[in-house]
Amino acid sequence: MKKQNLGVIENFKDVIVVVKTDKSIGTGFIFDQSGIVITNAHVIEDTSECEIQMFDKKSYKGKIIESNFDLDIAFIKIETNEKFHKAKVATKKDYKVGDEVFAYGNPFGFEDTVTKGIISALDREINGFNYIQTDVSVNPGNSGGPLIDTKGRIIGINTLKIADASGIGFAIPIVDILGYLKLAIQKFKLTPDGIYCNVCGYRNINSNKWCENCGAKLPQLSEEKGKKKFKKCVACGEKNDVDAIWCKRCGHKLDAE
Repeated sequence: MKKQNLGVIENFKDVIVVVKTDKSIGTGFIFDQSGIVITNAHVIEDTSECEIQMFDKKSYKGKIIESNFDLDIAFIKIETNEKFHKAKVATKKDYKVGDEVFAYGNPFGFEDTVTKGIISALDREINGFNYIQTDVSVNPGNSGGPLIDTKGRIIGINTLKIADASGIGFAIPIVDILGYLKLAIQKFKLTPDGIYCNVCGYRNINSNKWCENCGAKLPQLSEEKGKKKFKKCVACGEKNDVDAIWCKRCGHKLDAE
C-alpha cells in the first residue's frame, strides 16, 4: 500500500469504532463531536443499547437514538460528555468509476481491518436505492463501516454483499443521505430525552408509553425517564413489574406509582 494511502488510513483510527450487541458485531464511525456514531440498522437490529469500542480498546455504553430500516442507517450516542474527533465526509460526488477506495471495519470480529479496491459502478439500483458498487473485500462485521477515498473522505457506508459472490460489494453514498443525517442529529440535540422504539426505529419525542409511529410498547420508557422499573410490595418487600396491580408473591394490592 502506498505511503500516501497509509497516511489516509492512519487519520481514521480515532473515528472508526466497533459496534457490539448481544447478537452481532459491526462497524461504525463518529459523525459528530458529541459522540454520535453512524452504523447500519441491521447491525443493531432490535436492541436499544450496545457497546462502542474505540481503536485504543476503550469501551463505552452506546444508546440507540434512531434507526431508518429502509435506508439501513442507525444513530448511536456514546454515553459520555467527552468530545471526539469526527470523520471527514464527502459533500459532493466528485469520485468516479475506477477510483481507488478502502473499507475499514471488523470482518468476522477481526478488528481494524483495511481492504482496498476500486469503484466498480455508480448508481447501482437495488430495491429502489442507488448504491456505490466496489470490488473491495467486505464480510460480516464490515457492515456500517466507511468506504474511504484517497482524499481521506468517507464517500459511502458499507452495507451489502451478494451472498456467495466475490468482489461485489455495495455502499450507501453518503452524499445522498447527508441531509437526513444532519436533520436526525439536530432532532436529537433539540430533544435529548426522546424515547427510541426498538421495533420500528422511530424516535419518540413525547413521553408516551406506546410508540407514536408503530404503536409498539416502549419497554425502556421507565428507565429513560428515571422512574422505578418495579413496584415494591409494602407487605412482603417483593419487587413486582411496574405495571402490576397485585403482588405476585403475597397478593397484596400495590400502591399506585
